[in-house]
Amino acid sequence: MQYRYVSGIRGLWATWFGRVRVAKRWAGRALAEFEVSSGRREEILSSLVADALCLATLADELAADGGGSRRRFAESLLDACQRLDSGDVRHRSARLRSYVDVSVQAKALRAFADYLSPRKAFGGDAANVTALLLEELPDSRPSLLAHTELLIERRRLDEAVAVIQRALRIQAVCPSAQQLLSRAYAAQREDGVRAGELDGTNYDLSDKFCPMPFTHLSTGHKGEAFACCCPAWVPFAVGNVLDAPSADAVWNSDVAAEIRRSVHDGDFSYCSRTLCSYIAAQKLPSKAEITDPFLRRYIDERSVVLEEVPQMVELNHDPSCNLACPSCRTEIITAKADEQDVYAESARRVILPLLRKVNGQSYISGGGEAFASKHYRSILAALNRAEYPGLYLYLITNGQLLTAERWRQFPDLREMIDILSVSIDAARAETYERLRPPGKWPTLMKNLELMAEMRRAGSLRRLQINFVVQEENYREIHEFVELGIRLGVDSMWFQRLTNYGAYAEGAFAKADVTSPSHPKHAGLLDILRSPVMNHPAVDVEMLMPLLPEVVTSEMRLPLLRTASRRESQELRWSAIDAQRGITPK
Repeated sequence: MQYRYVSGIRGLWATWFGRVRVAKRWAGRALAEFEVSSGRREEILSSLVADALCLATLADELAADGGGSRRRFAESLLDACQRLDSGDVRHRSARLRSYVDVSVQAKALRAFADYLSPRKAFGGDAANVTALLLEELPDSRPSLLAHTELLIERRRLDEAVAVIQRALRIQAVCPSAQQLLSRAYAAQREDGVRAGELDGTNYDLSDKFCPMPFTHLSTGHKGEAFACCCPAWVPFAVGNVLDAPSADAVWNSDVAAEIRRSVHDGDFSYCSRTLCSYIAAQKLPSKAEITDPFLRRYIDERSVVLEEVPQMVELNHDPSCNLACPSCRTEIITAKADEQDVYAESARRVILPLLRKVNGQSYISGGGEAFASKHYRSILAALNRAEYPGLYLYLITNGQLLTAERWRQFPDLREMIDILSVSIDAARAETYERLRPPGKWPTLMKNLELMAEMRRAGSLRRLQINFVVQEENYREIHEFVELGIRLGVDSMWFQRLTNYGAYAEGAFAKADVTSPSHPKHAGLLDILRSPVMNHPAVDVEMLMPLLPEVVTSEMRLPLLRTASRRESQELRWSAIDAQRGITPK
């Protein structure tokens, strides 16, 4: 009896130590795929082994007569992946990490799925592990990414595309999801299922050029800065204006140099093929087409560190706003006192010294409302033609606070403004007040009429109105154009709705009428193809990828062929004025 008891104990110990050896071997192989800094490798290795053993136990419980908790297993597995995702760990396949990056968690999950797949509950298929996670936690981005990769490997390509499109509806900016979509589409083309001629993921960029990383610097969330006109198009921070010692430390950082290198080499590794309108619409110029002397020199010398400051500085880092538009956020945001102190110091040390050198434009602000922000108001108040001789503002506002009294508070502002751009997103009061709460239509119209009068009098150089196309407002596009014509604006700018994290997946799918899968998408295309949209002031550049006839056209975009955004805009607007029979003042 005692012998059998001791023998049983020894058997249990042998089984346990056998499991530990297997887990250690697996963890060593898995961690070899990651780079670990700060001398934490042994600590992380031990954590992986412990997590693997715990998860194997939970997996065995799932198979024991229906016992165990699927939700507990799923949450424990994702927690283990998240523990690995610290600032000290990077997957070897990723040179840079985006601001929405979950690639470490997705790669860790794939490794755990392979380790756990032999357990009885999963029948030897790692895809069954990730499928369980998505049944329990359907909005888990690491699970969506890992499951897509497994589906691609198993050539279940239609399923893979559907899953990764869900991930992109949850977070459109995610480069890992975009890359997996490209892989799935490429595999479909290999099978002859997908032609892909109009697909930005199938666009040959090897001889193309984009000026943005050489001319644009954009700030975003918490002061991170990006070498593009849109942080979502190149979502890899080149630095941070809130803690950088100088603007040049950001503009010519190692990350900025790497992004410029990717353009020179034609791999465009850090550019979004799904969000960038110019890539998705296949409208980038070839290197040979570039004649602008600045850009030509950058191309010929393969410059990645630039002596010139950016010609467009976009300031989007203070999210303070008096509205809570559902396309942008879920609540009204106002910067706290400690944030205001950091912003003020950044303006003194980095932003204003940079703007004094700019011979071009500064865009304020795509991330909030300039006149609801103490920080931006202080910058606007500091600007004047004597100290900032080459600077012109591209000022974007929701218009609610831009009253006659506000104009009097900024006596130098009119002279500094190149383009005053008003975001509206509607042509009817009820739609406006639903989409831009707590904004009031009568207030907007009163302030907008004042701006239109200033434009007619010549005290504003250019006036633009903006429209984010979505299911609730797309039927008002033609009315919006009529409103712009009545006001005499220079441009009516339309753009796609994008989910930066403010929407749940289902809500975004319902709102995104620009998606080909939306039931009302064909109706939107009919509206965009209407003769009304041929008015010279209508700008649908951001909607180009929606229209196959535009993608296949020979359209050329001056903005992508010159270093000066101001110059290209003036060329476009001069042509518009000529079409409308307007003689410049």
